[in-house]
Amino acid sequence: MNIKNFLLSFCIIFLSACMATHPLPQPRKVVNPSSVQGSIISPQWDIAALKYQYEGQGLNYAKAGLLPVFLVFKNKTNKAPYVLLEEIHGISPTQGEYLPYTPEEAARIVFASESFKQTTKNALRSGTLGAVIGAGLGALFAALGGDNIAAGAAIGGAIGGTALGVSSVPEAEQKLERIVKKEITTYAWKEAPIPPMMTKMGYVYFPGKKNITSILLTVRTIEGELITYRLPILNPPSKKNKP
Repeated sequence: MNIKNFLLSFCIIFLSACMATHPLPQPRKVVNPSSVQGSIISPQWDIAALKYQYEGQGLNYAKAGLLPVFLVFKNKTNKAPYVLLEEIHGISPTQGEYLPYTPEEAARIVFASESFKQTTKNALRSGTLGAVIGAGLGALFAALGGDNIAAGAAIGGAIGGTALGVSSVPEAEQKLERIVKKEITTYAWKEAPIPPMMTKMGYVYFPGKKNITSILLTVRTIEGELITYRLPILNPPSKKNKP
Protein backbone atom coordinates (compact mmCIF):
# COMPACT_ATOMS: atom_id res chain seq x y z
CA MET A 1 0.00 0.00 0.00
CA ASN A 2 1.45 3.36 -0.99
CA ILE A 3 1.44 6.38 1.31
CA LYS A 4 -1.50 8.01 -0.48
CA ASN A 5 -3.75 4.97 -0.04
CA PHE A 6 -2.61 4.58 3.56
CA LEU A 7 -3.56 8.18 4.41
CA LEU A 8 -6.91 7.77 2.67
CA SER A 9 -7.68 4.61 4.64
CA PHE A 10 -6.63 6.32 7.89
CA CYS A 11 -8.96 9.28 7.24
CA ILE A 12 -11.90 6.98 6.48
CA ILE A 13 -11.34 5.02 9.71
CA PHE A 14 -10.92 8.23 11.75
CA LEU A 15 -14.08 9.83 10.40
CA SER A 16 -16.07 6.62 10.84
CA ALA A 17 -15.13 6.64 14.53
CA CYS A 18 -16.53 10.17 14.87
CA MET A 19 -19.74 9.60 12.92
CA ALA A 20 -22.14 9.50 15.84
CA THR A 21 -23.65 12.45 13.87
CA HIS A 22 -25.95 13.50 16.70
CA PRO A 23 -25.43 13.95 20.46
CA LEU A 24 -27.20 11.30 22.51
CA PRO A 25 -30.51 12.33 24.13
CA GLN A 26 -30.04 13.77 27.59
CA PRO A 27 -31.97 12.62 30.69
CA ARG A 28 -34.99 14.80 31.38
CA LYS A 29 -35.64 14.61 35.09
CA VAL A 30 -38.95 16.03 36.27
CA VAL A 31 -38.45 19.33 38.13
CA ASN A 32 -40.41 19.84 41.36
CA PRO A 33 -41.65 23.47 41.22
CA SER A 34 -42.26 23.58 44.96
CA SER A 35 -38.50 23.20 45.50
CA VAL A 36 -37.95 26.68 44.02
CA GLN A 37 -38.46 29.54 46.45
CA GLY A 38 -40.98 32.04 45.06
CA SER A 39 -43.02 29.55 43.00
CA ILE A 40 -46.81 29.33 43.16
CA ILE A 41 -47.91 26.61 45.59
CA SER A 42 -51.61 25.82 45.99
CA PRO A 43 -53.74 22.82 46.98
CA GLN A 44 -54.46 22.22 43.28
CA TRP A 45 -51.08 22.72 41.59
CA ASP A 46 -47.55 24.08 41.93
CA ILE A 47 -46.13 26.32 39.20
CA ALA A 48 -42.66 27.82 38.65
CA ALA A 49 -41.16 30.00 35.92
CA LEU A 50 -37.40 29.46 35.69
CA LYS A 51 -34.91 31.76 34.01
CA TYR A 52 -32.76 30.61 31.09
CA GLN A 53 -29.08 30.62 31.96
CA TYR A 54 -26.27 30.33 29.44
CA GLU A 55 -23.75 27.74 30.60
CA GLY A 56 -20.78 28.98 28.59
CA GLN A 57 -20.89 26.51 25.70
CA GLY A 58 -22.77 26.40 22.43
CA LEU A 59 -25.29 28.97 21.26
CA ASN A 60 -26.22 31.71 23.73
CA TYR A 61 -29.96 32.13 23.22
CA ALA A 62 -29.99 35.34 25.27
CA LYS A 63 -27.49 36.97 22.90
CA ALA A 64 -29.51 35.58 20.01
CA GLY A 65 -32.47 37.75 21.01
CA LEU A 66 -34.56 35.40 23.15
CA LEU A 67 -35.55 35.06 26.77
CA PRO A 68 -36.51 31.37 27.12
CA VAL A 69 -38.53 30.85 30.31
CA PHE A 70 -38.82 27.28 31.58
CA LEU A 71 -42.37 26.72 32.82
CA VAL A 72 -43.02 23.85 35.24
CA PHE A 73 -46.59 22.91 36.19
CA LYS A 74 -47.32 20.14 38.71
CA ASN A 75 -50.96 19.06 38.70
CA LYS A 76 -51.98 17.71 42.12
CA THR A 77 -55.65 17.11 41.27
CA ASN A 78 -57.81 14.70 39.29
CA LYS A 79 -58.66 17.53 36.89
CA ALA A 80 -56.93 18.30 33.58
CA PRO A 81 -55.89 21.98 33.59
CA TYR A 82 -54.25 23.63 30.58
CA VAL A 83 -52.39 26.85 29.81
CA LEU A 84 -52.63 28.46 26.36
CA LEU A 85 -49.54 30.13 24.94
CA GLU A 86 -51.48 33.31 24.12
CA GLU A 87 -52.48 33.56 27.79
CA ILE A 88 -48.91 33.72 29.04
CA HIS A 89 -47.65 37.31 29.09
CA GLY A 90 -44.15 38.51 29.95
CA ILE A 91 -44.16 41.50 32.29
CA SER A 92 -41.49 44.20 32.20
CA PRO A 93 -41.62 46.80 35.00
CA THR A 94 -40.25 49.39 32.58
CA GLN A 95 -41.61 48.38 29.15
CA GLY A 96 -45.02 46.76 29.68
CA GLU A 97 -46.44 43.37 28.66
CA TYR A 98 -45.22 41.07 25.89
CA LEU A 99 -46.77 38.06 24.20
CA PRO A 100 -44.47 35.05 23.73
CA TYR A 101 -43.11 34.05 20.35
CA THR A 102 -44.37 30.88 18.72
CA PRO A 103 -41.59 28.30 18.28
CA GLU A 104 -41.41 29.21 14.58
CA GLU A 105 -41.02 32.91 15.40
CA ALA A 106 -38.42 32.15 18.08
CA ALA A 107 -36.36 30.16 15.58
CA ARG A 108 -36.48 33.03 13.05
CA ILE A 109 -35.27 35.49 15.70
CA VAL A 110 -32.32 33.22 16.52
CA PHE A 111 -31.35 32.64 12.87
CA ALA A 112 -31.41 36.38 12.12
CA SER A 113 -29.13 37.23 15.05
CA GLU A 114 -25.48 38.13 14.71
CA SER A 115 -24.77 35.75 17.60
CA PHE A 116 -26.02 32.76 15.57
CA LYS A 117 -23.91 33.70 12.56
CA GLN A 118 -20.79 34.29 14.66
CA THR A 119 -21.25 31.11 16.68
CA THR A 120 -21.52 29.08 13.48
CA LYS A 121 -18.39 30.67 12.01
CA ASN A 122 -16.39 30.09 15.19
CA ALA A 123 -17.59 26.48 15.52
CA LEU A 124 -16.75 25.70 11.90
CA ARG A 125 -13.34 27.33 12.18
CA SER A 126 -12.46 25.34 15.31
CA GLY A 127 -14.14 22.11 14.17
CA THR A 128 -16.53 22.06 17.13
CA LEU A 129 -19.91 22.47 15.45
CA GLY A 130 -21.05 19.37 17.32
CA ALA A 131 -20.38 21.07 20.65
CA VAL A 132 -22.76 23.85 19.67
CA ILE A 133 -25.43 21.25 18.98
CA GLY A 134 -24.71 19.32 22.18
CA ALA A 135 -24.94 22.35 24.44
CA GLY A 136 -28.40 23.54 23.38
CA LEU A 137 -31.77 23.67 25.10
CA GLY A 138 -31.80 19.89 25.53
CA ALA A 139 -28.73 20.01 27.75
CA LEU A 140 -30.20 22.93 29.67
CA PHE A 141 -33.42 20.97 30.08
CA ALA A 142 -31.37 18.18 31.67
CA ALA A 143 -29.48 20.61 33.91
CA LEU A 144 -32.68 22.10 35.32
CA GLY A 145 -33.56 18.61 36.47
CA GLY A 146 -30.26 18.32 38.30
CA ASP A 147 -28.44 16.18 35.73
CA ASN A 148 -25.00 16.79 34.31
CA ILE A 149 -25.14 19.60 31.77
CA ALA A 150 -21.56 18.89 30.71
CA ALA A 151 -22.67 15.59 29.19
CA GLY A 152 -24.50 17.23 26.30
CA ALA A 153 -21.58 19.48 25.44
CA ALA A 154 -19.03 16.69 25.84
CA ILE A 155 -20.92 14.37 23.53
CA GLY A 156 -21.42 17.14 21.02
CA GLY A 157 -17.77 18.13 21.27
CA ALA A 158 -16.72 14.74 19.95
CA ILE A 159 -18.43 15.56 16.67
CA GLY A 160 -16.47 18.10 14.61
CA GLY A 161 -17.60 20.00 11.54
CA THR A 162 -15.82 17.48 9.31
CA ALA A 163 -17.68 14.53 10.82
CA LEU A 164 -20.95 16.36 10.18
CA GLY A 165 -20.00 16.69 6.54
CA VAL A 166 -19.78 20.49 6.74
CA SER A 167 -17.32 22.36 4.58
CA SER A 168 -18.63 25.95 4.44
CA VAL A 169 -20.35 28.54 6.63
CA PRO A 170 -23.63 28.53 4.63
CA GLU A 171 -23.78 24.74 4.84
CA ALA A 172 -23.01 24.83 8.57
CA GLU A 173 -25.76 27.41 9.11
CA GLN A 174 -28.28 25.29 7.23
CA LYS A 175 -27.48 22.18 9.29
CA LEU A 176 -27.53 24.10 12.54
CA GLU A 177 -30.78 25.85 11.61
CA ARG A 178 -32.55 22.52 11.16
CA ILE A 179 -31.28 21.22 14.48
CA VAL A 180 -31.99 24.42 16.44
CA LYS A 181 -35.50 24.71 14.98
CA LYS A 182 -36.28 21.12 15.94
CA GLU A 183 -34.88 21.68 19.43
CA ILE A 184 -36.83 24.91 20.00
CA THR A 185 -40.03 23.14 18.90
CA THR A 186 -39.38 19.93 20.85
CA TYR A 187 -38.77 21.68 24.17
CA ALA A 188 -41.48 24.36 23.79
CA TRP A 189 -44.45 24.52 26.14
CA LYS A 190 -47.36 22.43 24.80
CA GLU A 191 -50.98 23.54 25.26
CA ALA A 192 -52.48 20.08 25.73
CA PRO A 193 -54.24 19.42 29.08
CA ILE A 194 -52.03 18.24 31.92
CA PRO A 195 -53.10 14.77 33.08
CA PRO A 196 -54.08 14.25 36.73
CA MET A 197 -51.16 13.97 39.15
CA MET A 198 -48.61 14.71 36.41
CA THR A 199 -45.98 17.43 35.89
CA LYS A 200 -45.53 19.25 32.61
CA MET A 201 -42.47 21.26 31.54
CA GLY A 202 -41.55 23.39 28.56
CA TYR A 203 -39.97 26.63 27.35
CA VAL A 204 -41.90 29.80 26.60
CA TYR A 205 -39.93 32.17 24.36
CA PHE A 206 -40.12 35.91 25.06
CA PRO A 207 -38.26 38.80 23.41
CA GLY A 208 -34.82 39.30 24.93
CA LYS A 209 -33.47 42.56 26.37
CA LYS A 210 -36.92 43.82 27.40
CA ASN A 211 -36.33 43.56 31.16
CA ILE A 212 -39.03 40.90 31.54
CA THR A 213 -38.95 39.81 35.17
CA SER A 214 -42.29 38.02 35.68
CA ILE A 215 -45.10 36.37 33.78
CA LEU A 216 -48.88 36.38 33.94
CA LEU A 217 -50.53 33.08 33.05
CA THR A 218 -54.10 31.84 33.07
CA VAL A 219 -54.92 28.29 34.15
CA ARG A 220 -58.10 26.85 32.64
CA THR A 221 -59.86 23.57 33.34
CA ILE A 222 -62.27 21.58 31.22
CA GLU A 223 -64.82 22.13 34.00
CA GLY A 224 -64.76 25.89 33.27
CA GLU A 225 -62.49 27.19 36.04
CA LEU A 226 -60.25 30.12 35.17
CA ILE A 227 -57.47 31.42 37.45
CA THR A 228 -54.72 33.93 36.61
CA TYR A 229 -51.39 33.98 38.44
CA ARG A 230 -48.41 36.30 38.40
CA LEU A 231 -45.09 34.45 38.75
CA PRO A 232 -41.62 35.92 39.16
CA ILE A 233 -39.04 34.53 36.74
CA LEU A 234 -36.74 32.72 39.16
CA ASN A 235 -33.22 31.37 38.99
CA PRO A 236 -33.20 27.57 38.61
CA PRO A 237 -32.46 25.44 41.66
CA SER A 238 -28.75 24.85 42.19
CA LYS A 239 -27.42 21.99 40.08
CA LYS A 240 -25.59 19.09 41.70
CA ASN A 241 -23.68 17.96 38.66
CA LYS A 242 -22.03 14.61 38.78
CA PRO A 243 -18.60 14.20 37.22
